[in-house]
Amino acid sequence: MKVIIFSHESDLDGLYSTAIGLMRYPQAMTVFLGYGAENFNKLGNFIYSATRYSSSSSSSESGQIVIADLGLNDELIETCRKTFSDAVLKGWKIMWVDHHPWSQQAIEAVKPFVEIVLDISGRKCAADLMYETLLPGNTLAAKLASMAHTMDFFTKDQYLTPISELIRYYQTFPDFYYRMSDLAVKSARGILWDVEMQNDYNDYVHLRDDAKAQVFASMQIREAGRFKVVYVPSSPYLQSSLFSEEVFAKTNTDLMMLYSTKGKVSIRRNTEAISCRTIAANLPDGGGHDYAAGATFKSDPSDTAAVISELHAAVVKALANK
Repeated sequence: MKVIIFSHESDLDGLYSTAIGLMRYPQAMTVFLGYGAENFNKLGNFIYSATRYSSSSSSSESGQIVIADLGLNDELIETCRKTFSDAVLKGWKIMWVDHHPWSQQAIEAVKPFVEIVLDISGRKCAADLMYETLLPGNTLAAKLASMAHTMDFFTKDQYLTPISELIRYYQTFPDFYYRMSDLAVKSARGILWDVEMQNDYNDYVHLRDDAKAQVFASMQIREAGRFKVVYVPSSPYLQSSLFSEEVFAKTNTDLMMLYSTKGKVSIRRNTEAISCRTIAANLPDGGGHDYAAGATFKSDPSDTAAVISELHAAVVKALANK
């Protein structure tokens, strides 16, 4: 049986969700994606290519699609519904495992075509759900899920290798998808760190520290009501969630907006009085969680003043009643 696993490209939850999927389906092809319309169009193209010669009357040509750690925003409903309905007609099965908030409209739109596994409690990551759904009771899968949970919720209840930073580093390589797939295969075998990863990490650390010095020199702090917001230029060598802790400790701010030259922004909070997801909803392709979210912006990334102005307007709108 053919199997394709789609997962989030940027963090440990996406990686370990994929690894658990590979433990269940060792033959699977893995595809790592980001958020937004462009990436969901890629997902649709992959599915179309994989299923176009399939026939509902031939079980040997059908397969399984697993989507993990990717949320469905309302503006992407029609794209997904068309893609999934075609795949199902050709005999493919689809499972979507996610822990991001979905609207009822999104759920109802894809439910006829997809087995949806969602967490509505806000206490589980995607790897938790992959473990519970695909490999309940498996010791390695449970450990991978536990580590993803620790990273996703910042519980700091166990030691983690710096693999999240390595994922960030690998995104700067032209063979990023190969490297991510290799990490997933290793993780599925219980290899969480090796000499090759250590050598790559040693190279990364120097680039990361240089990037931090440059970023700290150019960040800006603004007030939004009773909150302090720090606007930080991103770097391909900085892992957003880990770096945010350092920024908050240095600036004593309540919210971080980490914007990149590719027109994307990562949002992190330092107080539960702020919802990152609400702020992201005021920007294009916005989505995520209350504690961490992401979006894009329309301003020219080279125009720092315009970028910060656009992002600040989204923050002010979200925090207007706080």
